[in-house]
Amino acid sequence: MKILLVHNKYGKFSGEEAVVESQIDMLKSNGHEVITYYRSSEEILEMKQGKFKAFFSALNNPKSKSDIRALIVKEHPNVVHVHNLYPLIAPSVLKMIKGFNLPIVMTVHNYRIACPNGLFYSNNKVCEKCLGFGKELNCVVRNCEGSIFKSAGYALRNYWARVNGYYHNYVDTFLCLTAFQKEKLIEAGVEEAKCSILPNFYNKDIQDLDYDLGKRDYVAFAGRLSPEKGIHILIKAAKQLPHIKFQLAGRLREGYEIGETIPSNVTLRGMLNKKEMRHFYAKARLYLHTSVCYEGFPMVFPEAMAHKLPLIAPKLAGYPEVVLQDYNGKLFKPEDASDLAQVIGNLWENESELKALSKNSFKYVNSKFNLKYYYSKLFEAYNKLI
Repeated sequence: MKILLVHNKYGKFSGEEAVVESQIDMLKSNGHEVITYYRSSEEILEMKQGKFKAFFSALNNPKSKSDIRALIVKEHPNVVHVHNLYPLIAPSVLKMIKGFNLPIVMTVHNYRIACPNGLFYSNNKVCEKCLGFGKELNCVVRNCEGSIFKSAGYALRNYWARVNGYYHNYVDTFLCLTAFQKEKLIEAGVEEAKCSILPNFYNKDIQDLDYDLGKRDYVAFAGRLSPEKGIHILIKAAKQLPHIKFQLAGRLREGYEIGETIPSNVTLRGMLNKKEMRHFYAKARLYLHTSVCYEGFPMVFPEAMAHKLPLIAPKLAGYPEVVLQDYNGKLFKPEDASDLAQVIGNLWENESELKALSKNSFKYVNSKFNLKYYYSKLFEAYNKLI
């Protein structure tokens, strides 16, 4: 099978980029031909009046349309698989692709189809107003991006995609990462029959590591250090547990100030490479996820489970579909630092429960989020459309 994969890369490497790369490797290793069409948000930095041009490119980009049209004419793909389309490809390309009578599959990494910023998060709290009255206008009224120009730009591109039916009319299958995400897409007007659930997968070799509490002596967090990731909640919880070490791997978002004095039991490790990340997980006792927004399916979950880590996450969005209470982890009340501290504290020295959760984490990632399962479901989705 020949697949045309279309993706607008972000300025910095992210979990979404890792998923795209892994998906390509998986398809090629199974004998398929993958043609890629990439744009990168870094191109904006090289453009004269880059941000101004990106504003209009998100509505319609003639270059991207022309490039993809030429690829289709030359390569004759069987299916087109799209990921992120903003800001330099634009959803309007979907109508052009459908003009070739090609099936279109979309991996839905976030909630951008329904919410301009993709996170259902505004002014430091969960917000679903764009699902209701006023739709995208709420993004401008609430100034969700902290800049009226940026908020208006995000709202306009969502409005343009919605009123022209680019997603709803031209995408044949939406691959949602969780049942919760599927529900939100349906609330946003996507046909239920077009939505399937296919979580991300872990594509690396999974080794049966030893879970020795004597060698695992900290709570791990990996991800961007920013408000929506709930870093302030993590810091507050850590202050209540001075006897437990916390290590945070990730880049501090530009312009973000944590707003809390970082206690001595919290270490900021910064960005780590792949080898360092494997060591980072292998030495941790627990993995902690503190996001206060709706995320799709953070790749840190299967990565942590592959290293036998019990998971702790908020009872929010699709997280409880991955972190199963008392099976492979624990859930805490969203944005409640005291409840989080109690959950960590109760579990920290409970060796029998930790080992049971660890064993189940490893079992769960092997059975539910493995490459073989993902490939079979993805290929099934393709075949239904061809």
